[in-house]
Order: sequence, then C-alpha cells, then structure tokens
Amino acid sequence: MKRAALILAGGAGTRLRPLSSDECPKQFLRLWRGRSLIEMTFERIARLVPQEQIFVSTNEQYRKLTLEHLPRLKPENVIAEPARRNTAPAIALCCFTIASRLGEDTTIASLPSDHFIADEAGFVNVLDRAFVYASGHDDLVTIGITPTEPHTGYGYLELGDAIDNDVIRLRRFTEKPSIERAVEFVKAGNYAWNAGMFIWRASVFRDAMAKASPEIAKVSMENYESMPNISIDYALMEKAPNVATIRGEFGWSDVGSWDALRKSGAEIP
Repeated sequence: MKRAALILAGGAGTRLRPLSSDECPKQFLRLWRGRSLIEMTFERIARLVPQEQIFVSTNEQYRKLTLEHLPRLKPENVIAEPARRNTAPAIALCCFTIASRLGEDTTIASLPSDHFIADEAGFVNVLDRAFVYASGHDDLVTIGITPTEPHTGYGYLELGDAIDNDVIRLRRFTEKPSIERAVEFVKAGNYAWNAGMFIWRASVFRDAMAKASPEIAKVSMENYESMPNISIDYALMEKAPNVATIRGEFGWSDVGSWDALRKSGAEIP
C-alpha cells in the first residue's frame, strides 16, 4: 500500500491576532517548547508515511517559512497555490499532483497543519487504521473527534451504522449548531466533531470530486484563479454518499481561541 500525506498550511491564523499575523500565522508560531504546530504535525505523520511522500499545501508567501520549519521536507513537495481559493481547490490540486507523481492507487491523508494533539500515539493508531481502511475500500474517510463538551464552534458528523468494526457510515455533516442543539448532539452519542482530517485513495477522490464538483475536478495551476472559493466540506464531503468515519480520542484541539491555546500548553509571550 502506497501512502502519502498532505499537510494544509495556507491559513492566515486570523483568530489569534495579534500573536498570529499574515507574516507568521498560527501554524508557524514556536510556542510549544520552541516547536511549531506544523513541525509537530510533520513529525506525527512521519511515523506512518515516508518523509519523501509528505507534501505541504500552502501559498507562495509561506513557501520559505514552510521549508524553514520542515528541513526534512523535499522542496519540490511544497505545492503553492497561485491564489487563495479555500480548501476544495487546494486539496484537489494537491491530490491530483500527488497522484501524478505516485500513482492513482496512492492513499492520501489530508491533515491541517495548525491543530494540537496531546496523545500522539493515539492519533497515529487512528490514522493508521484510516489508511488501511481507505486503501481497500471506495470510501472517503474522515476522522471524527468524540465530543468532550457541547461546543458550538465545530461542525458535527452524524454517525450511522458500523460498516467494518470501528468504521462507521456517515449520515450527514451538520454545521456549527446552537448551544441547545450541541447539547442534544452530545447526549445522543452518535455525533462527532468534524476535525477536517480526510483519508482516501487518489482515484476514489478524483471520481467523487468529478460527481460532486465537476468544475473543481478540472483544477490545474493554469486555471486555479478561476476556481470557486469553497471549502472541501461544501464542495465534496457534504454531497458524497460514500463517506465513512473513524472516531478519535487523542486530545485534539484546533487551537482556534485564546482559551484553547492556553489549554494546549503553549508558552504565550
């Protein structure tokens, strides 16, 4: 089984201003004993994926920063988008690029660069399970975080029946809820937080994108600026019928607020 990983690192980190800035967004802040979130993301992934098959999606502005933080990353594995067009065009462009280099049978994990994970061994186990499942099934796989509170800042995944031991069929994506609905979701027990972590075979992703968003399925460097500004959730995941979820409980945080930053153990100047 051929594995690759795509680290999404083009975000501007607007929720942690002024600590995070356009010049140095959240994923590049060295607040964890001198390490950055993108460094920690790379190290986690490198336990499962050969480092020469780890790619980074970012924009030209952050190419140099990316290589400074990830000295083991091959420079040609930085895929810089020509314009900011949200995650759907960026992920599609990068997955198609990876497939052209490694083959359509490559199983790709698309993971944010700016999330904190306390239990790294637990995360690696869940991601490995997702790789194994996605490599052998025609499903788009997402990792759903077991909720620890009725959080209104996250999207939720409504989970259905088990389809392969700990792999569960996704019923639907649910947008960020009111506090009342979030309480209901947590009580129901069959909801998980959407952490934006996706795993799929390149060929399965290409076919799904062609059906759900045919315009984006034709993305290239040349036509990138004409692509719609849309997230992967809206463009693909909410439309696709073949989505599976694996639950994760590994101390995940999207570090999307000052409170979350403090809870992650960051050394805030």
